Amino acid sequence: MKFTKLSLATCVAVAGLSSVSLAQPLEEAIKGVEVNGFLRYRYNDTRIDNEGFVKDGKRTDNQGNPVADSKGSAGHNWRAEATFKTPVVNNVAMTLGIGYHNVDQNVNHGKGVSAVNANGATVNTPFLGTGLGAGKDSNFGVTEFYATISPDTTATTIQAGKMRLATPLNDSLDDRGTGILAMNSDLPNWTFVAGAFDSWSTDDQFAGYAGDYTSVVKPLYTIAALANYETGIGNINAEAWLFSADDLIDSAVFAQLGWDSSLAHLKGQYILANLNNDLDKPFVALHGGKVQDSADLYIIEGGVKFHDYQVPLAVKVGYWGNSKDSYSVSLDNGDGGYLSYAGELWFDNPATGINISVLPTYTGITMPLENESNELSIFYGNVSYDILDNLTVGIDYVKGTNTLTRGIDAARYSGDIDFQEITPKITWQYSKALKISTYYAMLQTDADKQVILGSPDVSTWNDAVNTDSEDKNRFRVEVRYNF
Repeated sequence: MKFTKLSLATCVAVAGLSSVSLAQPLEEAIKGVEVNGFLRYRYNDTRIDNEGFVKDGKRTDNQGNPVADSKGSAGHNWRAEATFKTPVVNNVAMTLGIGYHNVDQNVNHGKGVSAVNANGATVNTPFLGTGLGAGKDSNFGVTEFYATISPDTTATTIQAGKMRLATPLNDSLDDRGTGILAMNSDLPNWTFVAGAFDSWSTDDQFAGYAGDYTSVVKPLYTIAALANYETGIGNINAEAWLFSADDLIDSAVFAQLGWDSSLAHLKGQYILANLNNDLDKPFVALHGGKVQDSADLYIIEGGVKFHDYQVPLAVKVGYWGNSKDSYSVSLDNGDGGYLSYAGELWFDNPATGINISVLPTYTGITMPLENESNELSIFYGNVSYDILDNLTVGIDYVKGTNTLTRGIDAARYSGDIDFQEITPKITWQYSKALKISTYYAMLQTDADKQVILGSPDVSTWNDAVNTDSEDKNRFRVEVRYNF
């Protein structure tokens, strides 16, 4: 008998092959697997006048040297996601999500970006943009990976693994958590939720602080009760969520009560966050000092639809406000499909000074410290009209005031940031799966001099450089295919 010596690598490979004893044709392997997701393309063209309340052409770097004004940017954005769910076998199913996201291929209006030439000098290069249109792309990876357990004896599902954080305090598309989530619907009209995550992340946290790809490694817990009743006067729904995050959030509450019918709807939302302000906890160090112990935010919305009267018109109005000295109550600065609002830019603009996240975000806007305050008052509305069964035009309107009080003693000041956004929109539902939409958002922001300078002393104001107004416009075209 002849023996053949195998290397360690070969032995591992052979062992690996022998373990795939369940190999089968692809058609058999994917039988019964559910697939859903979307393909999305966006073109964004953003224009900014007097960015950061500095007059165009008056910008300087840290050494006082003149720098070119950005005046905004234009770029292409691609995103694709697919989620695969296996059939239930012995009460267990597996879910795998994969995603690709080219954050931005910036064409920058053909004005180029700064680069260092062969002589070591910084020059503007009109033929360069940011992001690679072809070649290495920015983000590709696993978006979800979890098991779902569904016992036969109860209407309960348990998810364990990496999953989306679809809570009222998160962006349900981009925020992730690794842990366990259980949902029970044994009681008619009620759903109960409990979740525990040992690590989690939001899509806009910590940028500029700890870089990309960072997670919070303090456990996050949530429990919730959701009710939904169909009555003779319409649907009545209610939700109550309780959150806690070790060393960060002692407790946070989200409550919602709503009513809707074919003619109208009413909704009220309230969020209260009590933060961990202990000096030896990381939350204080993260914000450079003790912040307001508690914050709240309330939203009231009502709307009317006239479709039952053969008039394809819908109108909604709403209001945002807070009663405490801070409105930073969420885990993410965006919305997760829960918060009611209108408009496209006032959240995505440092000039308005709005940040509802308890964590630092990419905008660089900070929470008020314990001796400071933020007061928010926002009115919003939307009107939409169905020109055709699959073609809708509409317009969003937002008008708000963000009042900031900062500093102590002689350095204390208070001032307003007023903003107004008008955003016409068009949506074409080309088919059941394919939707094409566009908008042109126009945001104007005006601020008091004290707020812009960050000081009660406005004697340093320079009319040649400083301005109390910023204009930001964005044109977007989006093509989305759902499957």
